[in-house]
Amino acid sequence: MIRKMMLAAALVATFALPASAKNLAVPEKNPAATISIPESWELIENDFGYSAVSEDEEVIFSIESASGARIDKLFESNEKWMIEQEIVPKGKAVEEELTIGGIPAKVFTYQATDFDGDTVIDFVVLPAGNNRIMLITLWASEEGRAANKAEISDLLMSIKSIK
Repeated sequence: MIRKMMLAAALVATFALPASAKNLAVPEKNPAATISIPESWELIENDFGYSAVSEDEEVIFSIESASGARIDKLFESNEKWMIEQEIVPKGKAVEEELTIGGIPAKVFTYQATDFDGDTVIDFVVLPAGNNRIMLITLWASEEGRAANKAEISDLLMSIKSIK
């Protein structure tokens, strides 16, 4: 449907994990948090972590981590991804600080357009200790968010700090 081009590119560049890979530790080595991805969502491993696509293909979610010099590469990778997906912010991000699963977070929410029209994209930056960060991305139209509200809420509520 609306995100088929992104999904096809991601599948070519990565590999799908088995359906049983629902509970994840992020980052894999010396994890800072755990997260639970809805079983009905397709899980894809990438260079920095994982992406998941809702069953109706309306929501793209990713959780990635990087340390040191790779932090810049993570943000460069995400900027390139936004260009490839034709995501164009309509203005400056709305910034908010909150706590997710016991972890302080900074959220950057952009009203934007993509190849399907109006969309919203959130970037959530969380510290992961040892000069590392985690970056969560949530991309969907307002309608896609509404249709997947319960699963998005469950996913975000599942993030727990490992102390």
